[in-house]
Amino acid sequence: MKYLLAFALAAGLSFHAMAQAEIAEKINQELWKPFKKSWEARDAEAFIQLHTKDVLRITKTGIRKGEAYRKSIRESYARTRDQQRTIDFWLEHRVYTGDNGYEVGYFRITGQAANGEPNYYYGRFSILLRKEDGQWKIAQDWDVDQINGVPITKADFDKGTLLDLE
Repeated sequence: MKYLLAFALAAGLSFHAMAQAEIAEKINQELWKPFKKSWEARDAEAFIQLHTKDVLRITKTGIRKGEAYRKSIRESYARTRDQQRTIDFWLEHRVYTGDNGYEVGYFRITGQAANGEPNYYYGRFSILLRKEDGQWKIAQDWDVDQINGVPITKADFDKGTLLDLE
């Protein structure tokens, strides 16, 4: 009897892990690929569509919600249209239940310094996802460039495996 119970538990955990992996891959396709593409191209309208209408965006400078966040994206993208940049991610935690998800990961932004050399910025993010009309969207996005006063660095970023978003 205890072997049957152990088997049932293992099978259930295996099924749950497979379901989580399938959802994660769907989110990679529906959210992270278009996020990277629209963010790098500064396509404000495409980027905005990846967020819920009532999105909360939290940074060290404050909180923007909904229309205030959308307005800030449009203004920022218009102002920096000619600046080249890329963004890469790896995810440390991914948990989903029903139409909700939570992901924690690291990002690297690569830009260009005034002298033409690459310029890197590293951070950690936590996002809440919500599925709306069959599409995964960002409902809350919070990121930081340090944890407990310690800056996030290349070494932190290099600990993970990049999401393949090509």
